[in-house]
Amino acid sequence: MKDAVSVIIPFYNQAQFLPDALKSALAQTYRKMEVVVVDDGSPDTTAEVVARYPGARCVRQENRGVAEARNAGFRASSGEYVLFLDADDRLTPNAVEAHLLCFAEHPEAGFVVGDIDQIAGDGSYIRSPRWPVLEANFYEELLKVNHVANTIAVMFRRSVIERVGGFKTAPAEDYELLLNAARQFSSAHHRSVVAQYRRHDANMSRNGSVMLRTMHKVMQSQVPFVTENPKLKAAHRKGELCWRDHFGLATIREIYTHIVRCEPWRAARAFAALLRYVRGRLFVLPWKLLLRLLEHRRERARHVSTGS
Repeated sequence: MKDAVSVIIPFYNQAQFLPDALKSALAQTYRKMEVVVVDDGSPDTTAEVVARYPGARCVRQENRGVAEARNAGFRASSGEYVLFLDADDRLTPNAVEAHLLCFAEHPEAGFVVGDIDQIAGDGSYIRSPRWPVLEANFYEELLKVNHVANTIAVMFRRSVIERVGGFKTAPAEDYELLLNAARQFSSAHHRSVVAQYRRHDANMSRNGSVMLRTMHKVMQSQVPFVTENPKLKAAHRKGELCWRDHFGLATIREIYTHIVRCEPWRAARAFAALLRYVRGRLFVLPWKLLLRLLEHRRERARHVSTGS
């Protein structure tokens, strides 16, 4: 459908959050759109929740993971533009309109990126992370660090998803797709807040040991495309170190949690991932963790002193 937008929502066992996601998609100020919900084999009452929203179309499949659920939703959709929304997140009312305006201003772009806010499990506001607005070297910068806050902040042209072959390596399928898209297409960034990312205990990004393994695989998939370019090779190396540090810290916290819960085997598996993928950076991480804790303590003290 020309000029139409498809919002694709994969879900699995998230009946408590799904209504917020559906309402936010159906309440868009831009009306030429469809909402495709993919039930990834949920054993809970999620399918019944979707049935209460006649504006959404539901596709069901056996449990295959979020990457395959997104791909199934894409195949079932028909919009010229595509937006992937996780079932525990929400769009702002003007999200689609803001993205399309950015496309109108940058017709060469294969995808556009907005800003997000972070919210807690109960929907209360946490903070507003902001990355610099990039105007060039999109692939190089994305190799260094994922400057796209989350895939929910992105709208793609349908042709881009078709060209890169959809989502692949879960649970970092969103970052891998962004890398492949940025390598082949230009993008544009704008400052409209288009979504709210919900932080809660079930977020996969908090599973440090799993993410260490997955991010290593994703970064390895980019090696053939950077080997002959010194700038891209340096950016790739910087990105590898960034992800080792980021998810290395998450793995240390994960190990501590397993120890507290008397789960020695899980702690051992997480520690094995730490040794394999973080390697020499392991000696740096305790200092980084200490600095981060001190920073959080200073920020908390500042909030108390200002009464906020």
